[in-house]
Amino acid sequence: MDKAPTFSQSVAIFDAKECLVDWNAGFVEEFIDAASLLRKGVSARDIYAACLLPERALDLSWALNGVIPYPFEYINNRRSISVAQELGVNGNIFRFARNTMATPSLHPGMLDDSAELLRSTALKISASVLKRRDEENLRLHKLALTDSLTGVANRRYFDQLLDIEWQRCKRSQLPLSMIFIDIDFFKRYNDFYGHLRGDECIKTIASTLVANLNRPGDLVARYGGEEFTCLLPETDLSGATRKAVELELAVRALAMPHEKSEAAPIVTISLGIATAIKVVGDDASELVSAADQLLYDAKAAGRGCVRSAIFNAVE
Repeated sequence: MDKAPTFSQSVAIFDAKECLVDWNAGFVEEFIDAASLLRKGVSARDIYAACLLPERALDLSWALNGVIPYPFEYINNRRSISVAQELGVNGNIFRFARNTMATPSLHPGMLDDSAELLRSTALKISASVLKRRDEENLRLHKLALTDSLTGVANRRYFDQLLDIEWQRCKRSQLPLSMIFIDIDFFKRYNDFYGHLRGDECIKTIASTLVANLNRPGDLVARYGGEEFTCLLPETDLSGATRKAVELELAVRALAMPHEKSEAAPIVTISLGIATAIKVVGDDASELVSAADQLLYDAKAAGRGCVRSAIFNAVE
């Protein structure tokens, strides 16, 4: 039985997140193995993973940089399929494909049942390989966004999430708060106790911050060296200040000795809090600068304390 696709044209529209928006019957024929998955919102990767096809058959990653790829051809069920793609408004991706000509069978003497069995087995192997590859890519992605010493988010991840939350709070007219944290007199701690003890100090404080920020949307990140940041979406100034005081007291409660500190005989932290009550503009780094200045004010006030203020962005 010949299962070569019979469609003349396959049309599909994906949104900027590579999720299916609309499609025609030809697209169902082209990706027949994923027919049961086809619905609005299903990702291109899930569609492709269900089919035994070359990766480029449904690779939409080109849309990230907006460079439209040249038309290409690939083999689908012994048919040559020509594919063209375009980028529409709002980042929508338009994909057009059509049958061009039939290609020879795998072997003239191969029975259809044998060919289908071979195809089914290959599809299962392909799906397994894809799953392992996705799991490995996810592991590597997490590693790239995690601080190796403390296990919390790194600065790269903080910057990415800050931009996302900035735009989300801007659209929804929600407050956004940020806490900038510095371990007081940490260089002296390192010099006196040694770098191994210094690393343990940083890790202990990181875990303490995480333990005391328990809302799912809150984030603790190591900004660099002995500096940490906390991102608190949908949190006003009073709520962020209360949380900062809790963090400062939690670190004091650890009672880690620090003989060279001028703030206290134990390890302490200084905290600067900036809150955008109404997020405007597109430069989220201004919130970081405001919190950094308030951290400087906390240090100037003797360290081991909290300073907070409303941040008013310029539209």
